[in-house]
Amino acid sequence: MLKNLQIDFNLNHLKSFIVVARTGSLSAAAKELSTTQPSLGRQMTALEKEVNLVLFVRHPRGLGLTKHGQAFLILCQDIIGCLLKETNVIREKNSDPEGNFHFVSGFGLLETILENVASFSTKYPQFTFDSSSITTVYQLELGDADAAVIPLSQTICNSEIIQRPVYDNTMRVFASPSYLASHPTPKTLADLQHHRVVVFSGEKQEILNKQIINKDTESFLKPFVEVATAPAMRIALMNDAGIGCYAYNKKLVKQGLLVDVLPDLPDHIISYYYIYHKRLEGSLKIEAFYKFLKEINKIWER
Repeated sequence: MLKNLQIDFNLNHLKSFIVVARTGSLSAAAKELSTTQPSLGRQMTALEKEVNLVLFVRHPRGLGLTKHGQAFLILCQDIIGCLLKETNVIREKNSDPEGNFHFVSGFGLLETILENVASFSTKYPQFTFDSSSITTVYQLELGDADAAVIPLSQTICNSEIIQRPVYDNTMRVFASPSYLASHPTPKTLADLQHHRVVVFSGEKQEILNKQIINKDTESFLKPFVEVATAPAMRIALMNDAGIGCYAYNKKLVKQGLLVDVLPDLPDHIISYYYIYHKRLEGSLKIEAFYKFLKEINKIWER
């Protein structure tokens, strides 16, 4: 029977096929996979020959899946998922966490991780990790990322993805002591119209700027500086750029590097979740990194 099995699966072709099927476009898939459109097209042609199936319907707007292609997509997802899960089981059985761990996040969390990574590497010397700042569920589904941290506002409606609360950020309105030394301390939000205001830009700006930008203030508050990330906000505030929203950081407040300028203002809580594909449930690496994140993020406790 085995001599009749002539299919030679190339796993890279299977992963590429999943991305092409999802995007419906060779150009979009090639960009996501960091390859060229002609190279990806050759992969898909080779895959159709490997499995002896017509997988795509080609039309001017891109690619669609045939009925065979739809069934093959489900099979590919199962193959990749099962392979990743069982490989992790074999690797981690009766051992400490080891190997590389790809973690995805933003909002300044990577900076906090790097500040504390030495203690983690001392405890788990065989554990290495790399990171990136763009989070999509497809990275977790394909195994291109092991885990990610996302805000509650971005939680994913996917039964394949496990989501566990990991920490809360308490957003406050801060300025540096030296900025306040040369500008009168505001007593109310209305007073901010007489100050330089630093705000977050981008798609998450409404959530991050919520304490100072609202229906009562948006008519008169004109941003002095716009920043895209939490580290950029911290740098701007600590270098006297003005007043802005930043997550409460016990270390910075205790050292007197930032001052809560409106202490009576209600807290704005942003909850974050640790997410990973269910095939990794119980993984030693997943659990070790989760405990590490819980520990280092005590600096955000107010």
